[in-house]
Amino acid sequence: MTLIAAILNGVSLAIGMLIGTRLTGDVFEKKITKIMDKSPTAKSLKKLVERTDKLLEEGKAEELIDKVTKFFDNASELVSSPEAKQFFANVTVLMKDLSSESKVELKLPKKKSV
Repeated sequence: MTLIAAILNGVSLAIGMLIGTRLTGDVFEKKITKIMDKSPTAKSLKKLVERTDKLLEEGKAEELIDKVTKFFDNASELVSSPEAKQFFANVTVLMKDLSSESKVELKLPKKKSV
């Protein structure tokens, strides 16, 4: 008798856990979907993923790889330019000046007359 009661309790527990897990999963999925539908960032990410999937489905993986490679080549060229290096050096100096306790005088470049 004890063995039958234990088996019935185990089966009841398993059924309860299965129902609870499914309901919790469904509620969780609905809440996440609702949040994502309101979020502009999530919408943008979803569009990006859909476009990427479309490119990969159509067999345009090589084109995608070429575009990504070109993007990173251009980005590395831009970041390594003398202008970018000077910009980051100026930002570093400005941050150090602003974080110090002493009075800071900002030196702005003169406007070019047109």
